[in-house]
Amino acid sequence: MSEYLKLPIRFEQFFQKKKLDTCTLKESIARNLHLLITTGTGENKQDLQYGSLFWDFDYDIHLSNDERREVVISTLKRQIQQYEKRLVNFAVDVNVKQSEYRSEVSKQLRRRIEIVISGYLVRSNEPFRFQTGFFIGPLSFD
Repeated sequence: MSEYLKLPIRFEQFFQKKKLDTCTLKESIARNLHLLITTGTGENKQDLQYGSLFWDFDYDIHLSNDERREVVISTLKRQIQQYEKRLVNFAVDVNVKQSEYRSEVSKQLRRRIEIVISGYLVRSNEPFRFQTGFFIGPLSFD
């Protein structure tokens, strides 16, 4: 079984000549998808195209939930095709809804995006599924 470096890399382990933390192929893909989803384009200084364009519309109150859903789906499909070559025949399912967000001081209605990405591993044709959900305007996890 192959091992992949777990991000973020802990360089103190490297300098102490200890083994760096690793993860499985599925965990590596899931971590990359999470990073791809939560990074806005232009944030990665090594590759300004890496990330999700839908963050440019994070605060746009004129977009309906259906329009926002389509923007997220089309953006993620393009980015996964370009930046996650270990997945094939993948599908992106997105649900955008108003949901209650509870902070330490209050409750409020906010937009919540739920994403499910399913496909197959190139290496073994094994099924793969990744699921995440978060609030936007601004980004927060529950």
